[in-house]
Amino acid sequence: VRHYRIVLDVDPALQTIDGFTEITTITSQPTNTLLFDLVNLLKVRKVWVNKKEQTFSHENDLITIKLNKPLPAGSAIVKIEYGGKPGIAQRPPWSGGFTWAKDSAGNPWVAITCQGEGAKIYFPCKDHPSDEPNDGAELLITVPESLYVAGPGLLRKTSIRNGKSTYHWETNYTINNYSILFNIGKYKVATRTYKTINGNSVPMQAYLLEENFDQANSLLDIFERSAGVLEKYFGEYPWIKEKMAVCETPHLGMEHQTLNAYGNKFRFVKSGGKDFDWLLHHEFGHEWWGNKVTGID
Repeated sequence: VRHYRIVLDVDPALQTIDGFTEITTITSQPTNTLLFDLVNLLKVRKVWVNKKEQTFSHENDLITIKLNKPLPAGSAIVKIEYGGKPGIAQRPPWSGGFTWAKDSAGNPWVAITCQGEGAKIYFPCKDHPSDEPNDGAELLITVPESLYVAGPGLLRKTSIRNGKSTYHWETNYTINNYSILFNIGKYKVATRTYKTINGNSVPMQAYLLEENFDQANSLLDIFERSAGVLEKYFGEYPWIKEKMAVCETPHLGMEHQTLNAYGNKFRFVKSGGKDFDWLLHHEFGHEWWGNKVTGID
């Protein structure tokens, strides 16, 4: 797999997703069959390979594409249209799935966790840690206009149409499948510039619920100190061309590449006379050990 492009309309009221995923692949030899992982909770409607519709089956969380004629070795683009109600996380982040929550004002607050289950819980993929998309991923996520979508990498574009907003996120880095996800909420974004140990400037951001935005500067102060400590021991932050960010979530946390999930509710403690947040420091450390250097490496 070289690249994923995930295009979804998310309906928090119905707790559904609907759209398609395009998967750019390279095959090493000709084949009559392609296999992709996707939970059977979601219904696959159509499949195309290089813009030609193909027959398929979807059983035991596996999409089997039987090609009309052999696919030659080389690059191919597979498009899979699907939708439905994804599984609900029973104990996030340890038991993954979607979390459909609300903030204190009743606004939808949505998170995805799938470190154990894999990204197949919400998009078709080759769900194995040995095959991360070398050319990164794109997410085009549409939500009710009042909500904000936070995603990996850089925000390329936001568009509004018919009462809905579409957020186009893109990362050009190789990324593990369980980090290819998004969070939705009534977010505000706090940004400052972080100067890395090698002198590079990187956006440092906090995506916080509007009701908690008064905590943004304190959280970014802690984030900046944690980044300095981690760079001292492990080297420069790995994703300098994109961002380092923390996003408030209804679950405790997870090391999602360039968008660490944070749910410690600003329970800071003192360390060396300054505020410290163990959860933020723990998850951010995984940017080096877990995202840059994985279990497969």
